[in-house]
Amino acid sequence: MSCHLPKTPKQKSENEYKKSINIALAGNPNVGKSVIFNQLTGLSQTIGNWPGKTVEKMEGYLDFRGYHFNIVDLPGIYSLSTYSIEEIVSREYIVSEDVDLIINVIDATNLERNLFFTFQLLELKVPMILAINQMDILHKRNMDINFEKLEEIFKLPVLPLVAIHGVGVHQLLEEAIEIVVYRHSHLHHRKSKVKISKHHSHGYSRRDHIHKKMIPESILKKKFEFPDLSTILSFGKEVEIKISEIINSIRDEQYLMNNFHYPLRFLATKLLENDEEIKKLFAHQDPSSKIIQKAEDAQNKLEEIHGEDINTVISSEIYNNINKITQQALIVKTGKQAKKLSIADSLDHITTHSIWGYVILILTIFGIYIFTFTIGDFFKGVIEDIYGIWSEGIYSLFSENSLPVKILWDGGMGGLMGAIGGVLVYVIPFFLIIEVLQDSGYLPRAAFLMDRIMHSIGVHGKTIIPMILGFGCNVPACAGCRIMETEREKKISIVLTSLIPCAATMTVVMGLVGRYLGLGWVVFLFAINFSVILIVGRILNKTMPGECTELIMEMHEYRMPNYSVIAKQTWLRTKEFVFRALPIIVFFGIALEILLIFNALEPVNLFLYPVTVFWLGLPAAAGIFLIYGILRKELTLVLLALFAENLGLTLLELFTPIQMIVFSLVTMLYIPCFATIIIIAKQTNWKYALKISIMEISIALLIGGIVNWGFIFFTSL
Repeated sequence: MSCHLPKTPKQKSENEYKKSINIALAGNPNVGKSVIFNQLTGLSQTIGNWPGKTVEKMEGYLDFRGYHFNIVDLPGIYSLSTYSIEEIVSREYIVSEDVDLIINVIDATNLERNLFFTFQLLELKVPMILAINQMDILHKRNMDINFEKLEEIFKLPVLPLVAIHGVGVHQLLEEAIEIVVYRHSHLHHRKSKVKISKHHSHGYSRRDHIHKKMIPESILKKKFEFPDLSTILSFGKEVEIKISEIINSIRDEQYLMNNFHYPLRFLATKLLENDEEIKKLFAHQDPSSKIIQKAEDAQNKLEEIHGEDINTVISSEIYNNINKITQQALIVKTGKQAKKLSIADSLDHITTHSIWGYVILILTIFGIYIFTFTIGDFFKGVIEDIYGIWSEGIYSLFSENSLPVKILWDGGMGGLMGAIGGVLVYVIPFFLIIEVLQDSGYLPRAAFLMDRIMHSIGVHGKTIIPMILGFGCNVPACAGCRIMETEREKKISIVLTSLIPCAATMTVVMGLVGRYLGLGWVVFLFAINFSVILIVGRILNKTMPGECTELIMEMHEYRMPNYSVIAKQTWLRTKEFVFRALPIIVFFGIALEILLIFNALEPVNLFLYPVTVFWLGLPAAAGIFLIYGILRKELTLVLLALFAENLGLTLLELFTPIQMIVFSLVTMLYIPCFATIIIIAKQTNWKYALKISIMEISIALLIGGIVNWGFIFFTSL
């Protein structure tokens, strides 16, 4: 589906209609929201953060039938509670004036679980379409859905979709126009509408299977009005009485009603559930907290009656109602299930097996590593060769020592080519393979296997993949930490991933310690590095506000990836680095070159003398080489070798064995390269990136000094 669907001539009667339609895609994780988003918006997408929040915001747009659609892909969540920042952001946005319509995406294969979120959305009284996705997988299981029954129950449009193949996505726009136009124009004499044939023989309709059907105004009006929740959902007599009492209490305080965007029933239910964000709203408007106290009294009374906490009571009532609905709407056919289902089940079993699952995980991670860095190294070599040829041409035309050449070419162009050849060539294949694993269904299973182990250091099992990728390059690895659901877990994952020794760091370690001192000392250094990662993870888990949430993921059935969607999603992720990180890297490349030209870094050695010479026991010149390592870690070894050569020495003559160990250890642990710092800042903020830098520098200096002085102490005995 193209990013801009073909327009059709506007009817004159549409001049009064709302021309801009704002749609929010809402649903559980892994139900196909992002696929629908990509199908609708194509490349017309932007990634940013929600105002005042670090949660990622996905926006896109398209033009269709004379209307401009603004579409926001909300974070995948399971409820409208406030246990995570994603839930708070989604809830606030849905009730804002920016939303005309919600498209609630539901996984047809997990109808009961998904409808829990649907009921909560209904309480917000925002116009909504139910999009039942993955109907093809449901049919493989010899099951179907009675869409007419669902529409009868919910009084809402219910559309079947196979989003990964673009089936039914087009009809969402048709239905959205009908609903929004009707609500904004209040037409009472509409003669006809385009009706989608939802009950095609395959359970869903393609865009060609449409027919016009006359619908009486009474039915049309009923369809677009908000459904009466009391006819769909009842919490039971005792709970409904308490909700009514709280609603009446809010009504009695008329000034409170004018300050809230939420419907009264939603407010009352959330107060009863002890929702902290809603309680804050009331506490701010009503310092005496009479309504809050009334809700707490009702909560205690109900918990006493039912013998369960209030959230369990209400959730149980919702699921009781959902169970009744699924019994009416879900159709189980007779006959054998398709062969593909058994293959998928077998694959699911082996990839989550207590033994073979880990074997496959190790092979998969190794495969990711090989794929990413085989492709990356190839293009890195090509780009370096091109830059070398171009540089020879520039130096032949202009003096190599020319000030503009050094600043603009060595600094600016060198920084750009270094960022492309040293970072971007790894970022693209990394995001590509991650999207393939995610879309095929393997990534949730890998996270499931590692979840228990990774919980000990405060993160989900998902973190294992970017951490392993960190051995190649910290930049795509830290960027990959965006897959974490909560801000807390993303921040911890970024810290741990940035401590993984990348390929450039391993070049220094192997080229210095491995070459001159042997692999035994290399193992010693890595043992220290991994001990630091474990200790830092444990400390962050204990000290960072919040708790490590449980890993809740929908593990959809294995399927063939949609490569068109994967390509769009890969570019969307890469685009952020291209347009945000590259310019910053070029700027600092120029700035560093200027400092080098004017020998502004030489005083750094003198300034760092107490640290490098006294505390770490290194040669005085080591300070400036560690500074160079901030740009690229391998520069430390390259420039050290050149420095020693100019002095007529070898590295073994310049450094003593203990100095090699300390220098390599500090290089492993101290601040990651500047490209990684930029990515960390983009994933979080510059303040957090600075904190990480200071923390890692402190750890590196502390451990390096302990090793140095420990050696001095033991050799003096």
